[in-house]
Amino acid sequence: MIRSAMTVEEFATAVYDYGQAFSASVTSWGRTVEHNRAVGGVVRSAHLAWLAVDVVYDGARPGVEADPWLRDRGLRRIAEGDHDHLMPLDWNASPGA
Repeated sequence: MIRSAMTVEEFATAVYDYGQAFSASVTSWGRTVEHNRAVGGVVRSAHLAWLAVDVVYDGARPGVEADPWLRDRGLRRIAEGDHDHLMPLDWNASPGA
């Protein structure tokens, strides 16, 4: 089972705050299984639970200075090519979870 203690509402608020603080725009949020497969998403993607976003920036991608900000709000960031992927710190997508 996929799980996080963070609700979709809490996640949405944190993403909004992140966008305001770091001039970020969301390019992908929730996905259907079919769309996730079509874009090459992982089987247990947080996008399927509406607990992941992909973001791009108006300027330069934030560096490590954003990481404490994210952790304080229960988020983690993964750099993925031309965008960053944000999801809850406690997202557990392992098959046995």
